[in-house]
Amino acid sequence: MGKEFLEITEKEEVSRIIAELSAKLADKIAAATEKVRVDSGEALGRIASTDFFSPLDIPPFDRATMDGYAVLASDTFYAAEDNPASLTVKGYILAGEVPSQKIEKGICMGISTGAPIPKGADAVVKIENTDEEDTTAAVRTVKIYKPVAPGENIMLAGSDIKQGEQIVKSGAVLTPRETGVLAACGLNEVLVRKKPVVAVISTGNEIVTPGEELARGKIYDVNAQTLGDSVRDNGCTPLLLGITRDNIEEMAGKLKESRNEGADVIILSGGTSAGAGDVLPIAIEEQGEILVHGVDIKPGKPFILGLCREKAVLVFGLPGNPTSALITFNLFVAPLLRTISGEYPRNEAEMEKAERTKAKAAIRIFSEPGRNEYVLVNLVMEDEKHVVYPILTGSGAITTLSKADGYVFMTKGKELLEEGEEVEVALLTKPFSFVKKNSVYGKEKK
Repeated sequence: MGKEFLEITEKEEVSRIIAELSAKLADKIAAATEKVRVDSGEALGRIASTDFFSPLDIPPFDRATMDGYAVLASDTFYAAEDNPASLTVKGYILAGEVPSQKIEKGICMGISTGAPIPKGADAVVKIENTDEEDTTAAVRTVKIYKPVAPGENIMLAGSDIKQGEQIVKSGAVLTPRETGVLAACGLNEVLVRKKPVVAVISTGNEIVTPGEELARGKIYDVNAQTLGDSVRDNGCTPLLLGITRDNIEEMAGKLKESRNEGADVIILSGGTSAGAGDVLPIAIEEQGEILVHGVDIKPGKPFILGLCREKAVLVFGLPGNPTSALITFNLFVAPLLRTISGEYPRNEAEMEKAERTKAKAAIRIFSEPGRNEYVLVNLVMEDEKHVVYPILTGSGAITTLSKADGYVFMTKGKELLEEGEEVEVALLTKPFSFVKKNSVYGKEKK
């Protein structure tokens, strides 16, 4: 047998165990994950599964970086305000056009930013340093008041990216910077890693799928939606396997189905307590072992971390209470999913910081003695300052989940936050935008 329920594990120890498992699972997934070809428009946030090399020079031709005139630099060497050089204008080149005129001594061509440099030209004079004379004359001339050096205001072919140069490394997360470079090189499809698959299963005799008839004594399943969306939000693909009843054979069947469907991680909600109807721990132990059953937090005490021996698939058992399920997901599951998906491979600390904010307690906030407690709060703006109010409907109420902007962690021994005391709020959504409002105990002032 593995961990017995009520052999409570410290929160920090649970996080340490999960971090170790995350690294091993990430290596396993990176080595085994198949390559998927996607359109570049769908590549943002995905992980490159191969090195990418540019098929061409960028830019592919010498191009002007300024509006002005393509010239022989030597024709301008002695130009000055009181002694301008005078050149004959032999036409104009717009961006996208191919120049047919060759530049020779004494002549030039007007040119737009981004247009190809005509043969013979070796510099571009900025338009503000010129003055073109009568444009209706048969022979047009331009006066140049400032000299240019060879190569001035020209971007040479391949000066940005050389043909064959590596532009994206395998394993890189494709941010807008990488997708922009791929587009510049004409690549409209990219090979990326297949996203890790996370099975999501709800348990309980009392829950039914939204859309079905709600019989007396039944409630609709909330967790499949919130956890499935949370899985997507952390870079993985949810595999929604529906509801399983509080039956060992049925639950064991769902665990096997998850593995057969290629799940890298399994999340179940409900059935984690020690009651007579809670059979999830038994089902997990029949197929593997329980590493953690019980953590020193409220809500979320009956959290389970298990491992199925076949294919070494991790199993998370979250409380059935939707608020408790979401808090334990954010605390323990989300960091693992971010690691195995590669969504935040190098800046986990920055990401975590971005999902937290400072505020002050608007009123006294209490926690249960002797427990690490996550107090759900409403975050509002009052007098140009961010303040938090505790949500008093309780973690069992569905509206608690919709009203909560985040939670405040109160450690054991910290049973009271005084009014005005600064707190750190972990946000339940990202990105988070504040709603400016005056509040009376968490309610908008009428």
